[in-house]
Amino acid sequence: MSNPTLDVLNQHMSIRSFTDEMVSDQQVSEIIRAATAGPNMNNYQPVTFIEITSQDIKADITTKVGMKYIETAARYFVVTVDYNKDLIGLNNEQRRQAEENIQSYALLEGGIVSAGIALGRAQVAAESLGLGSVTMAGALGAFEIYEEHLNLPRYVKAVMGFSIGHPADNPGIKPKLGESGFLMKDRYNQVQLEEAVSAYNKVMVEYYANRGIERSWTENNARMLTRERKTTPLLTQYAKDKGFNLKLKFF
Repeated sequence: MSNPTLDVLNQHMSIRSFTDEMVSDQQVSEIIRAATAGPNMNNYQPVTFIEITSQDIKADITTKVGMKYIETAARYFVVTVDYNKDLIGLNNEQRRQAEENIQSYALLEGGIVSAGIALGRAQVAAESLGLGSVTMAGALGAFEIYEEHLNLPRYVKAVMGFSIGHPADNPGIKPKLGESGFLMKDRYNQVQLEEAVSAYNKVMVEYYANRGIERSWTENNARMLTRERKTTPLLTQYAKDKGFNLKLKFF
């Protein structure tokens, strides 16, 4: 089974090298319109894309996080969880109650999920227009730069970076786990998953080898998951500084 939408989804590639060709404002508008047309938590629409147009600031972010495809992309956006917009027009008592709820873990999680949905849709929209894109959780490492330059109010927290532009190369489609690594029936099946990972490791050994790297997917995970992450305490505090105190409150 195939159709143009499935083709775009299944041919996704993260692009980290861009040409100098511009991306038009109309293309950006179409991408954001498609991104924000999707589902989100309670229709709070708690997502805002902020484009950084200053090459100097983009260069500073690149230096901070080591991602050249921020500075070289035609357009770079910081994706934020944004509950500030939901407080507009509330009276004092409504705002007090709303802010107490916004501080909970549940709403931060819902905002991040909403941002992830919007970002995925933005990538598909960009690729449908013949553009390349890459999403970056690591771009959050520059949160201090965002706070300095982007005028982010309370309850607006950066969560991802998003670069788009015209691809300068074709990196190829990275293989993913087979369906059995994602889909289970009636219960979680550890044996099924271990078999899926074992099969996938063989695929990824070949994939990495073609790129001059000697490792499997499991070995790559071990390398990534066990490295020291010096920013983790800072990022935890960052969420709290933005008003998300991670209270355990159920709705």
